[in-house]
Amino acid sequence: MEKDEWDDYHKYEVTLENLVENHIILIKFLEDNFGKEAIPKYYDTKNEMNYLNKIGKGVKVVAKVIKTLSSKKFFDIFIDQLVKQAQYMIPLKCITGIDYTEKKAVIHVDKCLTKRIFRRGIKKFKVQEQISENAFCKYNCIPTFQTYGRIGNIIVSGLFKEKGCDIIAELPRDQPAPSNTK
Repeated sequence: MEKDEWDDYHKYEVTLENLVENHIILIKFLEDNFGKEAIPKYYDTKNEMNYLNKIGKGVKVVAKVIKTLSSKKFFDIFIDQLVKQAQYMIPLKCITGIDYTEKKAVIHVDKCLTKRIFRRGIKKFKVQEQISENAFCKYNCIPTFQTYGRIGNIIVSGLFKEKGCDIIAELPRDQPAPSNTK
């Protein structure tokens, strides 16, 4: 038997497809057995556990110090990390641009690989009548980013589009605009 090892890109594609398909199965299972309200409860619990596990006291202290020294620098770091850390779901090639102001950043995502896999998966499992094409974005992506936004009191939301979304990160309206010096 000849060994045919997959390249890293193929491994990533198959792994991402399995991850996304497991979310489809989970969403269907939760809705069928526990009701629609169980879906956001599960994802809230998942995000909270990840937040507590992955964001230690050290990271929170460093974030507070950076934010105290320069809100603008902290906001810049947050946006940079959001883009970098989301690559397992949103490859950089899907990000078509970032509109950036002092208090708001809009990350434009087009031809989102994860959204395409999710849409294909709900058709494959014949659950498109039950599960929205934006369910993965609504329950997993945006709430995950919202959870990490708590580190710096940054509000994260999403505007869903057919083949992607706009991820919006902004400082609260009552918070002063970031400055380069404090």
